[in-house]
Amino acid sequence: MTRPKCTKSFMTPVLVILGLFALIAVGCGPSAPVQQPPAVEAAPVIDEEALRTLIQEAVESAATESAAPKDIRGMVEDAVAANTTPGVTSEELQASVGKAVSEVLAAQETAQPQPAATQPETVPDSIILTDIAGRTVSIERPVERVILTEGRHIYVIAALQPDNPFDRIVGWRPDLKSADGDGYRKYLELFPEIDNIPEFGRVDRGDFSVEQAIALEPDVVTLGLNSLARAKESEVIDQLTEAGIAVVVVDFRLFPLENSVPSTYLLGRLFNQEKRARAFVDFYLQQVNQVYSRVAQIEEADKPLVFMDRGARLSAECCRSYGSGSLGLMVERAGGINLGSEFLPTNGGTLNPEQILIANPDHIIATGSNWYLNRPEGGFVSLGYFTEPSEARVLLNALVEGRSGWDSLDAVKNGRYHAVWHQFYRSPYHFVALQQFAKWFHPEEFKDMDPAANFAEFHRRFLPISYSGAFFVDGVE
Repeated sequence: MTRPKCTKSFMTPVLVILGLFALIAVGCGPSAPVQQPPAVEAAPVIDEEALRTLIQEAVESAATESAAPKDIRGMVEDAVAANTTPGVTSEELQASVGKAVSEVLAAQETAQPQPAATQPETVPDSIILTDIAGRTVSIERPVERVILTEGRHIYVIAALQPDNPFDRIVGWRPDLKSADGDGYRKYLELFPEIDNIPEFGRVDRGDFSVEQAIALEPDVVTLGLNSLARAKESEVIDQLTEAGIAVVVVDFRLFPLENSVPSTYLLGRLFNQEKRARAFVDFYLQQVNQVYSRVAQIEEADKPLVFMDRGARLSAECCRSYGSGSLGLMVERAGGINLGSEFLPTNGGTLNPEQILIANPDHIIATGSNWYLNRPEGGFVSLGYFTEPSEARVLLNALVEGRSGWDSLDAVKNGRYHAVWHQFYRSPYHFVALQQFAKWFHPEEFKDMDPAANFAEFHRRFLPISYSGAFFVDGVE
């Protein structure tokens, strides 16, 4: 058999990737021998130099088609994941391709200007915007120094400026570290300087230091809508405004499905990343609309009753839950009936354990995260970037078995108890929870939906950190 020639003609990045793996499979490159019928077929040798050349041409070709090098890398990684070439393990191929692509991208970054998608846009001297609370705020541009009264606002900021999400953050509340230990660890590995960002107390608990904030000379302070009432009462907003510091209210927690889009646009304007914000919102809307369109066809009688076990842990009394806001609202939008909406205020509270037994929900969903920094005793369902599904399942089963009387509930007897990443409740990443809820409640209608794959795609397209771990799990495998 004659070895095929390696061509340098590429029509599109996708064809390049398809051609790339075909060439690998037959040993494309100067060192590939003419095939002989061996007694035992050896794994094809990947010529990294030839591979690097192919990917280089793919990146250059894509540049003329408005595709960022990061997009090309995503296509390569997808192709690697799908590769089934006999004799080549996915780990070996991933290592070779990953190394080659990394070298190409490194060379591109030094030789080319920043990709258009993340380039700073023209900066006007000032802007006037209306925040989520309806307040008119004047902002002097450029915004170079920002304090986050909720550190988890970085979930959005990282998508807006992935090259360095923290370069304008001069202070923050340390809730990313305490509430999402896995996420903090992921960002710390790439941006070790975040360990030195000055930390603040909570506005909603009255221990935010205005004096400390003023001393850091920020241009803007972001404030969560859930802290607005306390910020007004304690005159935090008035004092910061008098010091010439703009306060912008956003919301990814109380009414996430209504406020995440305008809040993302607000942060896009603050950080001068309107184009990235629009791309982010376009992706987000595609994801949630896939759920809404199908749920609209579901009859009310077919919607299951759902109990959300908020921040569930064995060492605490049952049963904190959500009202008609936050994840409670997502239950309803995903085609379920949220038990807490009948008894609790919007922001949630605690139900009597007897109410759970009397209601006998069809589904139980516990929320969990890596909380070991604040709760070293454990007893909760750890979910996040460094969690194995099997580990989370063991913790979930232990939690359910430890709840008095729960073995009699239909949700438990039918294996319809689950756990979901707690941090979905205060970030636009909640589209993943919305999709997974819908899949749990209506498996036939949503059997083709893959929330994990969609979350992985979001990471590839927008975030500097890679997707890994487990963000939801069933009690029954």
